[in-house]
Amino acid sequence: MGSQKTAMVRAHVCENFTRVVVKQKNSKERRRCEMRNIAYIAGLCFALVCSSCDRDRLYYATEEHGFVRLNVNWQPAQLEPNGISVYVFDRKNGKAVGKCRVCSDPNTIDIALPVGKFDLLLVNNTEEELAAINFTDIDNLSTFKACLAANEEPLYSSLLSKAEGTTRSAYLTECDILASALAKEIEISPRDIHYFKEKPAAGAYEISRTVEVIPERRTELIDIEIKVTNITSAAGAPRSHLTAMCEGVNMETASKYGNSVTHEFVLNNKRMDPDNHKVGTISKKLVSFGPEQENDACVNRHQLVMHFVLVNGETHTVTLDVRDLIKTSHDETQRVHKIRAEITLPEAIGNGDGVFDPDIEEWEEIETELPI
Repeated sequence: MGSQKTAMVRAHVCENFTRVVVKQKNSKERRRCEMRNIAYIAGLCFALVCSSCDRDRLYYATEEHGFVRLNVNWQPAQLEPNGISVYVFDRKNGKAVGKCRVCSDPNTIDIALPVGKFDLLLVNNTEEELAAINFTDIDNLSTFKACLAANEEPLYSSLLSKAEGTTRSAYLTECDILASALAKEIEISPRDIHYFKEKPAAGAYEISRTVEVIPERRTELIDIEIKVTNITSAAGAPRSHLTAMCEGVNMETASKYGNSVTHEFVLNNKRMDPDNHKVGTISKKLVSFGPEQENDACVNRHQLVMHFVLVNGETHTVTLDVRDLIKTSHDETQRVHKIRAEITLPEAIGNGDGVFDPDIEEWEEIETELPI
């Protein structure tokens, strides 16, 4: 009886031991499976971290503009302007973009531009400083013009000359020098927009691109020299007219237009002939848009009218057709139109000091170098 109980206890103990061993074995398998899953997940996370994009930082909000810097070389134009003006036009349709940008630094200007393609027109000084020139039709580059701010009535009432073949005449006493440069197809792409990772200082910006520009003179030079025999008969310098000069220039194509402008001036630079006291040369240099020409030959008829007051109180007017006398060249700075002619005044006897006449202009004597 006792041995039978002992056998039953042993059988029960063996069964429990077997269960414990099986449970431990299953627990190890489960832990091994969990560790394997954890390793798989960790591997996937590591692979995801290695293959994913970098986290983008936060940026300070700025205007969606790129900045173009224009460096201006005025040396070829031989100018030292007080500043510059820049007009911006859309490259596709030619329309103006915003207002004219003005800078007091004549050599550098930074311009903020949105994404797109643009044409930039640079001009010396400002519209206010170029008092003798008007800018018209500035809403589109193709129509942008610079024209002379001429008067409908002449300053010298004794001279009524005007250009032939024109329905209107305009008179100008002085003209400003105009120079310009056109920078085409300036492009700002989204990559040119700079975003600051740290708070920028007030007014800080990054230059997207730099453009070098070399302006050229759009105005031209009229160089007049007249050799006068019996110059001692003149009481003073003659008030003069030069007719049929161009009205203005198209700023995109740099082509001149019109022929209605008459320039008013005084031929007051006098240089005496050292060998003959009765012979002298009177001269003047004018800034102008020049004559209309084809292959450096004048298209229109141009008159040079000189109104002299003689020492005996009489007046003497000389009118020259200078169309074929105008010789055009380029002095590496501008186009130059030279007029050279000779005239003879009637001999007049006076008191040597002239007469009282409001039309008498004073001479500006030019010293003549005598050959050694």
